Amino acid sequence: MHYRNLALACALTFLTPLAASAADTPKTDAGIAGAKAGTEIEKAVGGSDTLSAADMKTAVTATSVADSARTLASAKVDDTHGNIIGPVRKVTTGTTGKLETVQVDVGGWLGIGERVVSLKATDFKYIPGRNILVTSLTKEQIQDMKPVN
Repeated sequence: MHYRNLALACALTFLTPLAASAADTPKTDAGIAGAKAGTEIEKAVGGSDTLSAADMKTAVTATSVADSARTLASAKVDDTHGNIIGPVRKVTTGTTGKLETVQVDVGGWLGIGERVVSLKATDFKYIPGRNILVTSLTKEQIQDMKPVN
């Protein structure tokens, strides 16, 4: 247990600056990687977000996000209670560029024991100021979903 805490502390020390810089430049490849690393750390320590009524008032439907493939690539996914589901793995759009599905890493930590599930775009609201996709599904419902191939 002591080694696990030590490893977590080292990971937090190394990855926290990456996650902080990712908030400034989420659309760059480095920003996307940093944002995902930050989400993995939060998920590992059992973190959650506080989603206020003001946050939810700024939320837009995920299908209305411009350049959704790039914009949402660095987002994290929370349920309506602020429980962190995981980082976005992949965003798929239709021929018109409209968001269709979001693949999310669930369970596990830093790639160990993780599964990827696919959710419909209509299951999400997006909070642009916080780069959070909020799903109408519960964390338990998502964890019970079958993984994508």
